[in-house]
Amino acid sequence: MSQKVRIDGVKHIGASVFLGVDHCNNPCWTRNPERIMVWLCDGWRTRFNQRREQRPCNIPVKNDSGEIVDWIEGPLGGPDVSELLSDKEARLQCSWMAAVPSSILAASNRLEDTEWSAGLKRKKTIGGCVPGFKSRRRGLGFVCWYHPSGNFYNAVFHKTGRKSGVVVITGMNPKRWVKPGEKSHWRVVIHVRVSQPIRPYTSVHVDWTHRTLVFVNMPLPLPRIGDGVIGLDCGCVHTLASSGGIFMDMPKPSKAELKRLKYLQRRMSRQDRVNEARGGRAAKFESKRRRKTLSEFNALNSRIVRRRNDWIEKTTTSLAKANVLVAMEDLDVKAMTKRPKPRPDPDKPGRYLHNGAKAKAGLNRSILSNNWSRLMRRLQDKMDANGGRLVVVPAAYTSQTCHQCGHVASENRESQAVFHCVRCGHQANADVNAAMNILDRALTKTGGGTA
Repeated sequence: MSQKVRIDGVKHIGASVFLGVDHCNNPCWTRNPERIMVWLCDGWRTRFNQRREQRPCNIPVKNDSGEIVDWIEGPLGGPDVSELLSDKEARLQCSWMAAVPSSILAASNRLEDTEWSAGLKRKKTIGGCVPGFKSRRRGLGFVCWYHPSGNFYNAVFHKTGRKSGVVVITGMNPKRWVKPGEKSHWRVVIHVRVSQPIRPYTSVHVDWTHRTLVFVNMPLPLPRIGDGVIGLDCGCVHTLASSGGIFMDMPKPSKAELKRLKYLQRRMSRQDRVNEARGGRAAKFESKRRRKTLSEFNALNSRIVRRRNDWIEKTTTSLAKANVLVAMEDLDVKAMTKRPKPRPDPDKPGRYLHNGAKAKAGLNRSILSNNWSRLMRRLQDKMDANGGRLVVVPAAYTSQTCHQCGHVASENRESQAVFHCVRCGHQANADVNAAMNILDRALTKTGGGTA
């Protein structure tokens, strides 16, 4: 759905850009392209946070001793948050945003709404916290619409060579803040390195921290090379098992990577305790050594995530190309990864019996590491793009039902991998047998072979 390119450089053309007024009420202009890019990032992030602080959230009510006695609903920005201003009013109130292009300020509205909805859905399905604010410490970036309204275009791409191009962002200083002797219009030319033709796009997302730019465009339909039907069973040992007997395994981090991750986590935990003891809770983020440890941890963890996402994209693409119907089971990941309830010891009040929490934690990590939700979501997007269909069926008893005779019994599942029907004697791999049952349910749901 997007094309990512590398930024080679930035150039400014035209009038000096108005950045606001200083503490002495003197106007400030600049022609430094690096400073202009940071200013655009600050303007977009500010409007994003102004919209985010209006979102409702649950606020705890504490008594005199500091205990939480009730919860009330209030804005995320706190009880003293001001009313949301329009882009025009925000420009008048904050002079430093007066020259930020409207296509950049308007992009924050839709993106904030999309991220908030996705965050609430993620919290409802797999847990977590409500989305927060954009922090400058986490990175600089902004989004600019290509065709926001009317016949006006911004963030226009021009090809300048076989593997090079430019993205031109146009802006204008207000009349009262035009530098004497200059015109009002200015342009920022972002030089990018491209390796393939740029498809029609709706917006560009500039990541100024990592010097990358993403063209956000509509997905192209995948050319189908077959009209097959397939059932997929999700598991922990094998990420996917198909009804045709093929196993697809997601790449897992190596032992060395897991060892390094655990080491960095422990080192960062020690640094947090030391920093809190020296300067309080707010001081633990100020340590240079902690920031270095966090950067190394994020780099290693990001490499693992990119490897996993690459496998998901390639696997779902091949499945969408080769099949007109794909069947999967409806799994409640949130319920499957809940912690076991504690078991009080009746003979020893205040003590608890063994409830298998450690083993369940390992199973939860295995379930979450396979990322079934993202796998199903990307497969749904690609099946819709090429006219195929993804059918989701109930997961109850798919692993205990014999595909040959239909007998359902827990004794049919001898182990994780072995299925042996106690009625007809049918033997097969348990995951493959479950995938065949999933496919049968999907064909029944969609009308058999006429799907």
